[in-house]
Amino acid sequence: MNSQSISINYSGIRPFMEEAVAMTNRLLRNETFYRNIARHPGFDLADISPEDIAELMRSAALKMEVELYYAISPVKNIDGYDDPDHPNIIHLNVWQLDRPITSICNSLVHGCVHAVNHLYPHFYFGHGDYGATGKRNTAPYAIGAIAEDLLTEGQKTSFRNLEHDETYATQFSLNDFTFAEGFAAALA
Repeated sequence: MNSQSISINYSGIRPFMEEAVAMTNRLLRNETFYRNIARHPGFDLADISPEDIAELMRSAALKMEVELYYAISPVKNIDGYDDPDHPNIIHLNVWQLDRPITSICNSLVHGCVHAVNHLYPHFYFGHGDYGATGKRNTAPYAIGAIAEDLLTEGQKTSFRNLEHDETYATQFSLNDFTFAEGFAAALA
């Protein structure tokens, strides 16, 4: 177990999110997780090896926060967004949380990969643009899938191909104000 591993905090009131964060935190302290990352044959678009990415993640002492928000459209397949100004915040779209907890863990790990990459800007192991098409073998998506696979013991039921929200600047954080206030602001 790594005493300097990434840790995620969630201050909300949703029990399933508390469980997903707890599961992910245990995984981020699990050496098998990092060995599985290191064994990957290679991530698309990455300019460093899976072994190096595993070591950067293993040694990152990041403190992450989960922040839930409502995307403008409840019908779009949008998981969340990355905020380059606040890479330690994992923004998740409330409309897409009705799924297995292990899938939410996948998204949490995905956000952690982005945050670690932000710590080391001289390397690149992201996934290019915000769309999910063709991203399955990039580090954020593949490492999230590795996490989900470990948590489900290889019994993952489906691959949800969720996308990043490109309009994050117009999103409404649950930490800032209520959904009703945010919805009224969007209509104004």
